[in-house]
Amino acid sequence: MNTNKDHPWVGVDAIILNDMGRILLEKRASTMDTYPGCWCLPGGWMEWGEKVEDAVKREVREEIGVEIEVIKFIGQYFDTNNLPIKKHSRIALPHICKIVSGVPKVNQIEEVEEIKWIDPNEALNLDIAYDQKDMIRYVVDNGLI
Repeated sequence: MNTNKDHPWVGVDAIILNDMGRILLEKRASTMDTYPGCWCLPGGWMEWGEKVEDAVKREVREEIGVEIEVIKFIGQYFDTNNLPIKKHSRIALPHICKIVSGVPKVNQIEEVEEIKWIDPNEALNLDIAYDQKDMIRYVVDNGLI
């Protein structure tokens, strides 16, 4: 990972909903540098030249092996060096999504220990990585779930 501080890193997050109004969360591997063992939304860093929606789809496919449809962009979040390791600032671009094919499973054991569907209100009581609890709260508070 490039640790140059001359620009923020841009990440994408997928708030994946199922037909029962639950969201899909991942438990980060205990060996991760940032937020080990915390729950998080599927997602990751954009690659240079990549379109935002393509990045969301790629990250989800890599992490949990499903194809998604991006439904709605819900805003931007800016985290200024609030990570446990102070390497960079982060801009997050979360999207509401739904699975269009495949069954979620852990594909990257070095990053993800487990996945589960959970009621969004219950998710707010978990130890959630980054500023993703704010994203989940926004979706709940605005009736987007």
